[in-house]
Amino acid sequence: MKHIILPILALSLAACAPMPRANPLSRAQADALTLSAIEVTTTGAAFENQRAADFSTRLDPDLTATLQRDFADRLKPSGAILTVDVARLNVADSGRTAFGWDQSKLIGQARLTDATGAVLATYPIQVNAGQAAKTRTGALVSAAIGSSEKNYLKLIKTFSENLLEQIED
Repeated sequence: MKHIILPILALSLAACAPMPRANPLSRAQADALTLSAIEVTTTGAAFENQRAADFSTRLDPDLTATLQRDFADRLKPSGAILTVDVARLNVADSGRTAFGWDQSKLIGQARLTDATGAVLATYPIQVNAGQAAKTRTGALVSAAIGSSEKNYLKLIKTFSENLLEQIED
């Protein structure tokens, strides 16, 4: 009986052990993090379809503004520099999304550097927007009320929220 209880007890205790932090910043660093600048780079980004190309001139200012809004309480005159490099943007139309043929995606990497340029942390980010409907009727309704604009704005918002969550975790 002892031979069965000890392994079960050990597994139970292991399950209660905290998971290692995935964040390259320590909890104290993450809590104290301030940002002096937010820079978004879309140079070299792959705009995977015509809709994505249509949003190419808006992506940098829209993502910058959203990040500034989400990180507003961390913006100070001195602090780390947040640089976001966008790698790919795909903006699917609502019909292709509704029928499961395509999905909007924004992929990039965020990097925190100090004033000397030393990298403090990097965070890969990939977000998706839009999902296939479960029925043909649902797909027709989704295609009618959805839009590329909504998918694009959701990508921007979710990208910023995911980055903030990764930094704070």
